[in-house]
Amino acid sequence: MQYKTLKELLSCKAGDAAPYPTTMVRVCVIKVGHTATFNSSNGEKGQMLNFSVADATEAMTATLSDETKFSQIREGRSLTLRNFLVKGTRLVLSKQTKIMAGQMVTVPKELSLKGIGLITPQSPKKSLKEILDAPVKSISTVQGEVVKDEAIKTVQVNQTETKVRTITIQDSDAEIELTLWRELANQPITIGDYVEVSHCVVAEWQRRKTLNSTRNTVVKKTQPQERKVTGQVEAISFGDATCEVCLQENGIFRDYVVDIDMIRGQLQRFGDVSQMTVEQMEDVIVQRLPFQVQITAIGMSVQSILL
Repeated sequence: MQYKTLKELLSCKAGDAAPYPTTMVRVCVIKVGHTATFNSSNGEKGQMLNFSVADATEAMTATLSDETKFSQIREGRSLTLRNFLVKGTRLVLSKQTKIMAGQMVTVPKELSLKGIGLITPQSPKKSLKEILDAPVKSISTVQGEVVKDEAIKTVQVNQTETKVRTITIQDSDAEIELTLWRELANQPITIGDYVEVSHCVVAEWQRRKTLNSTRNTVVKKTQPQERKVTGQVEAISFGDATCEVCLQENGIFRDYVVDIDMIRGQLQRFGDVSQMTVEQMEDVIVQRLPFQVQITAIGMSVQSILL
């Protein structure tokens, strides 16, 4: 029985799927990932477990298609593997693979981190404007307000009916379509919710950047962040207690809600407005449209305003 390190396996160039029936490797399971469904060559459905392993020399991804052995794959467990394939940079384990507990394998910290990243890649937070300039297939975490929500649809993926749902999220600088796949399509979110979505992959469709969820994506509701905005007031609409203001920011029109008393306080510079009706205040503002304004807002709710 020949023993090889993972680094030695990766250095062997023996075709797309090289078998190793008489080779043993000693590895530590670093990170257990998702279980995927696949169709075999004879049309039967099966399950495939994705995980990562490492030794003292390298970290690799691995797949196991024998469901009876899934329980042997546990994070931190040291294993010996025999009769496996190497396909590209991946260990392929099947029913023929011998999986046994082995002597403890010590893994350097940097390879342990690499192994984690192979299954759960880093997902840096980016603004939607940064996403529009990001390369295709890059992974990011984004935040924004849900401004559009399409109905759940069913599409065919590898001969399997798969749920998809496309939402549009918006932040202070841009908006982008985000497609939620499979069980994520059932997320209890609606228009007006502020969400944080992790591990989105950047795609491009008809020369427009879009986002897709991945198997690592987590969707959670979040509180909108306070932000300062300078823009031009284009139109207004007064209600009983609040005023809706159409503000143009960098060529984008957004509607903000302002408390009427806040508006009244700002209009004092033009004279005594304490006794003015809502209609009279509206006339004062309309006569000065358009004009620049600075606001501090949480979501679409204005916390302070300076005319």
